[in-house]
Amino acid sequence: MSIVEPTPALLARLRDEIKRIERRPARREGQQASGIEAVDALLPGGFPCGALSELRGGPSSGKTAVALATMARLPRGALAAFIDGRGELYPPAAAALGVELGRLLMVRPPGGEEGFRLALWAAEALLGSGAFALVALDVPAGRAFRGAETALRRLVTAAEQGGSVGLWLSAPNAALRPPAVVRLELRTEHGRILARRADGQARAARTGAGHAA
Repeated sequence: MSIVEPTPALLARLRDEIKRIERRPARREGQQASGIEAVDALLPGGFPCGALSELRGGPSSGKTAVALATMARLPRGALAAFIDGRGELYPPAAAALGVELGRLLMVRPPGGEEGFRLALWAAEALLGSGAFALVALDVPAGRAFRGAETALRRLVTAAEQGGSVGLWLSAPNAALRPPAVVRLELRTEHGRILARRADGQARAARTGAGHAA
């Protein structure tokens, strides 16, 4: 597992890391399933490639578990990235869910507004590189800043160009939300992940199995 630490050289190091592993695979199409029944029941085929999807929920709602479970089901040899703005991702837990740590790039930007801007830049670079099949972004809810809407739209363009599955992990009270094509609201009940579509395209599924995180 590669970890890009929150140092002043973060941007340069991230560029170097992408160049080191960058490849331009054939255009990814279709969807990527998570393996969690409550989620996959709402998404025929899974999360769409070349687009952003939002996973929304409070603490311990299962957002991280869904993101990691989806990473674990990527095709053999595929790369994934996790932008861990909260500093809470626990690699052994990811490995326990089946994520191949040797093919996971974890980026930990610093806190505050500058860290949030860096996280958005990193997400754009990773999504658009074509090197990563899935990029997850988990940062604390930031306040809207000048240029934020443009930055969010750039993420959509980057995902389309790179063909990646983009997963934005969002808190219920988040001030900024991406223009996602799929929005799921997650919660847990008796240790199970429950999901519902928040974009009006499907009804809630309450029969799914999956452990929260």
